Amino acid sequence: MSTMTPHELEGRLNAHRELLIEMLAAMIGGEVTITSFLRRLRDDATFKDNEEDPGLNPEGAFAIENSAAREVRAILEAARARAEADGP
Repeated sequence: MSTMTPHELEGRLNAHRELLIEMLAAMIGGEVTITSFLRRLRDDATFKDNEEDPGLNPEGAFAIENSAAREVRAILEAARARAEADGP
């Protein structure tokens, strides 16, 4: 396993915290808020890694946001795979 930078670690932790808060809030709110949560999750997971400027070297807060977005995408992909495997 590779060593994470402090920015990568902070981004991943932030992603987990935000997902947990959003998921619990959606569950408390019921079906409408769950649908809204899933829509926001898909939208948030579309954050791309420096696609706007391939020469850009992310630093500081941007690196943290980038790491968080990658973590959200990874969690979303794992959740989709599990849902498909479990089937209806």
